[in-house]
Amino acid sequence: MYVKNHMLRRTELVTLDLEDDIKTALDKIQEGDFMSLPVLDGNEFKGYLMKEAIFRRFFEYDSVDKEEFLKNTKVKDLYNTNYKSIKEDDYIENASYLLKEWRTPFLPVFDSNDNFTGILTHNSIFNAFSEIFGLDKGTRIVVDMLDIPGQLARLTEVIRKERVNIINFAAVDAKVLDVYRVIIRVDTKDVIGLIEKIEKAGFKIGEISK
Repeated sequence: MYVKNHMLRRTELVTLDLEDDIKTALDKIQEGDFMSLPVLDGNEFKGYLMKEAIFRRFFEYDSVDKEEFLKNTKVKDLYNTNYKSIKEDDYIENASYLLKEWRTPFLPVFDSNDNFTGILTHNSIFNAFSEIFGLDKGTRIVVDMLDIPGQLARLTEVIRKERVNIINFAAVDAKVLDVYRVIIRVDTKDVIGLIEKIEKAGFKIGEISK
């Protein structure tokens, strides 16, 4: 799954210019209920401005008149240039890691020619992984199994024999010695029958939910 499939395109974005005054910036931020906005210099991505940075600067200089501050302070005085970027053809998993490690509001996205083409937000990541895990489809079955070679193949073979479609599955560490947890989403009307077959094959069911 690629970044380009989940990013917000540049044409969809509200952006700021380096020479915008802070009143203009704050108006845009509040109108769209944003926490931050991309900052551009023409077509070039330069960084981002956070709402919190505006208020922090104003209260640092509490003797400054509010209207004077809003009019005379520029975006270029407050914007943040500390960011990581990502390419359109990078995997969404890489973007998720960067957002977590850098604690940034979004990742600017560039094409193969280093042109700014949009941003990837935390919400975009959430939607991408919701799609990967099929959160709005099928029945979720959690199976706890021993960390023994061939166990996963046995489980999927049981499901295959029941002619049940696996929408997706993921294996995670159960934090118990030699045990891991497999989360499966299946498309079947006979969930109880499938569960009985899985348990009969020697697997332990941890949870079942829609």
